[in-house]
Amino acid sequence: MNTDPRSGYARAGRAVLLLAIALSASACARRAPEVVAQIPDNYTERHPIQIGDTQATLDVFLAPNAGLDHRQATDVKDFVESYRKVGKGPLVASLPPGAPAGSVQHTLGEIRRLAASKGLAPGAIRVTQGGQTHPTAASVRLSFARLDARLVSKCGQWPHDLSGGPSLQSWENRPYYNLGCSYQSMVAAQVADPIDLIRSRPESAIDIGKRLEDIEAVRENRDPTTKWPSDQVRINSSIQ
Repeated sequence: MNTDPRSGYARAGRAVLLLAIALSASACARRAPEVVAQIPDNYTERHPIQIGDTQATLDVFLAPNAGLDHRQATDVKDFVESYRKVGKGPLVASLPPGAPAGSVQHTLGEIRRLAASKGLAPGAIRVTQGGQTHPTAASVRLSFARLDARLVSKCGQWPHDLSGGPSLQSWENRPYYNLGCSYQSMVAAQVADPIDLIRSRPESAIDIGKRLEDIEAVRENRDPTTKWPSDQVRINSSIQ
């Protein structure tokens, strides 16, 4: 019979170790997995630009007897030009409710006159009664549908502390959420044709005359690049 106390200590130690492993395994089995949402690294995925239909509007405030001033007349002409380029459907003129009928018809006549001067047919403007107009001043609201690019997300959102705070998320060296939002918003606001964000434009036809001239210049050992004339007089030399 083995009476060495060290063997008893070893068996007790193994039993305690096995019990600790079993308890740890049971605790891990009961603990629900923690799901942490990851921010995409690509800013175009974090802040995508969406293409959709929107309403372009212009409030033309009722004109005095002299007609629309230069500012409003220019606004109407620019709005009509934009409608002819990118508009879809009719150009709608919503008349204000409760306004003097004479002033409304006078303003509408000025709008028709300016639209005709930009090549718009007289029947292209659809007049509606009781539509939405300016909330505080009587106006004739012009509107049309157009394709527009807009940002899906809202800039200026900081869901996580950049300094780390109580979490270790900043230690991952990943781009912060707001990165690239202002850039995407600027692109969506400045793009001339929203379809350019979906697909590229087809190549235009080549300039045959320019190409033949360049080939001939290369054959004659001449520089085919365009020579632009420039003024060689310096500003400081022209000052007396």
